[in-house]
Amino acid sequence: MGKRGPSLQSTGRHPSDERGVALITVLLITAILVGLTTQILSSHNLVINQHHNTLEHAQALEYALGAEELVRQALYDDAVNSGPNVDHLEEAWAQPVLPLDLDGVGVMQAYVIDLHRCFNLNNLADDAANLNFERLQRLTERLNISPNFADLIKDWVDADQSVSGLGAEDSAYQIKRPPHLAANQIMRDLSELNMLVDVNGQDIQTLSAQVCLVPDSQSKINVNTADAITLSLLDPAISVADAEAVAQQSRNYQNVTDFVSANPAFLSVQSELSVTSEYFLMRAQAQLSQSRVSLTSLFRRDSSNGQVRLLQRDFGKPFLANTDSDSDSI
Repeated sequence: MGKRGPSLQSTGRHPSDERGVALITVLLITAILVGLTTQILSSHNLVINQHHNTLEHAQALEYALGAEELVRQALYDDAVNSGPNVDHLEEAWAQPVLPLDLDGVGVMQAYVIDLHRCFNLNNLADDAANLNFERLQRLTERLNISPNFADLIKDWVDADQSVSGLGAEDSAYQIKRPPHLAANQIMRDLSELNMLVDVNGQDIQTLSAQVCLVPDSQSKINVNTADAITLSLLDPAISVADAEAVAQQSRNYQNVTDFVSANPAFLSVQSELSVTSEYFLMRAQAQLSQSRVSLTSLFRRDSSNGQVRLLQRDFGKPFLANTDSDSDSI
């Protein structure tokens, strides 16, 4: 007799078992395909979101740069239309751009600070008579911050290696970790205050709110824009009350002589006063949805022709709201 094939009984298999295995296989394949599809869609959405965020950030950047160009034009127009010989806080450049709606997709804010309205730390770099050093000492005393701050700043910006009082020169900085040298040149940014020895962050923050930096060691104070604390520092004979009385006025003096005639307490510092400004700081912020760009820009306006030049651009500083008492902090 011929051989018989294996019977269902001998293999132990049943058609329903084979159908079950096939179903499980199909389900596994389906699960794998669903997982792959989900992963692909997730990656695709991530790419779309990245492109969307990049586009939003690029748009916010362009709005901030647009504010910069607007300020440049406003400063130039002021020089051409009103003349570069007088600057005051009623002029167009001094008016802040309130939160401005950007076609329903975001908001823009911007304002300009006259850097001749506050005490310039770089004036200590060329201060043979120590007048600006004494002014900074008076400021640190009024702000109740470390009394050695003035000495440290003087040594940081002056060109010599002579230690001033409680100050420090190269030898003190070379033992720091990491070691470095005193700059012995004008400051470029107030963040350099963090490089000084034996100062704390709170003192730096307090001082930075009341001073400014101008890339010039012979800058003058604009009496039309200066705040009360700056005016009161100019000479010990100038009382805080005199300075506050001036600061509360709506000032538009056409020359220093007129100012001194109206405010005789300032006669002794007449040569250090001005009614015009050369350096200006813009702070701007543009926000579109989740993207935000803050921009701080430093301008110099040539008094001879009104041309405005961008000296410095910084995207790293947070936007600070404008207040009546706000002084420069870059």
